[in-house]
Amino acid sequence: MPTNPSIHELFAKYVKGESSIEETGSLFAHIAEKENDTELSTLLDAELEDTSFADEYDQAWEITLDKIKSQISETPVVSIRKNTTALWLRMAGAAAIIMVVFGIYFFTLRQNTPNFEHLTANDIPPGKMGATLTLADGKKISLGGAANGELVKAPGLSISKTADGQIVYRIERGQGNSNDTNTLTTAIGQTYMLLLPDQTRVWLNAASSLTYNTAGITNGKRRVKLTGEGYFEVAKDKAHPFIVESGSQTVEVLGTHFNVNAYPDEAAFRTTLLEGSVKIDDNGQSKILKPGNQASNTAGNINLAPVDTEFAIAWKSNNFVFDRLDIKEIMKMISRWYNVEIIYEEEIPAGTFWGSVSRFDNISKVLIPLEATGDVHFKIEGRKIYVRR
Repeated sequence: MPTNPSIHELFAKYVKGESSIEETGSLFAHIAEKENDTELSTLLDAELEDTSFADEYDQAWEITLDKIKSQISETPVVSIRKNTTALWLRMAGAAAIIMVVFGIYFFTLRQNTPNFEHLTANDIPPGKMGATLTLADGKKISLGGAANGELVKAPGLSISKTADGQIVYRIERGQGNSNDTNTLTTAIGQTYMLLLPDQTRVWLNAASSLTYNTAGITNGKRRVKLTGEGYFEVAKDKAHPFIVESGSQTVEVLGTHFNVNAYPDEAAFRTTLLEGSVKIDDNGQSKILKPGNQASNTAGNINLAPVDTEFAIAWKSNNFVFDRLDIKEIMKMISRWYNVEIIYEEEIPAGTFWGSVSRFDNISKVLIPLEATGDVHFKIEGRKIYVRR
């Protein structure tokens, strides 16, 4: 076991993603001292044994260091906060180990503690729960500041806001105008949860909208229109299929849990199934998804692939999870949640990143680990984020 409790404690906090900037700097300062190599090698060996990297990397200190150093330019890795799933625990642990070894390389060659004051000094707070409800008569209700309780009362219909912030519809049987629609819209930096008349739960991500019929069922179907991203827990009703429309794409289900990412500025619409079964149609092409599958739809060309569903719905639990994403994909997620403009200077940084961090944190907590890879640099000016290699 390591004999230096300071190194042991700092290392353990770093691997768990709980290390502060000061503690990270202190750990890297210890790493830079050659007399700590044996102790740190023991710590690395123990951590690597519990990860998928155990078979890929030799446990010897020098070989592990050389191999990881050679891969840094090709595959930058972000070690951030620990997630709750077993798979992510293994991935986050391996990422942290690689970043620790990268710290050895960084401090040994440069003898310089990273300084992130340019990010923390101009920090930006995270998004929050909020939305705007537009009723069939055009009336708009801002939900972020609305008091709990009944918001709307009409013949056969009531809309209320619960203590935990969700919107609940109550429609008397046989009531409701089948021609009326309401729209729930989240702005950039907002998220919200909605309980539809049929008891289907919908979580909306930032910069998204959901339009639905106030009667709940029209022509034998439950039909909604989505732009942006939403997670659906559809109430089972075999007699009335639930249909989500996004552009020319339709997702049809009877009762299931799934996520639809349909932002107009993305290259593809992505539908991820957690349980049940869904059918996706677009311009005559149709595919059936099974749990654990994701459909990627590019202009009507639908491709299926197995995915880790926890990555797709991390936003619902207010986490950012980057599953080997390039910097432009990551910055789109950041811009929607923190309401910032992204400006690329010179060349766009290459490579992919993966890691996890809470969306409740200020923007610096997301940007610092990305910048710590050495592959990207950020500058914050007001609500503009400048990105360069």
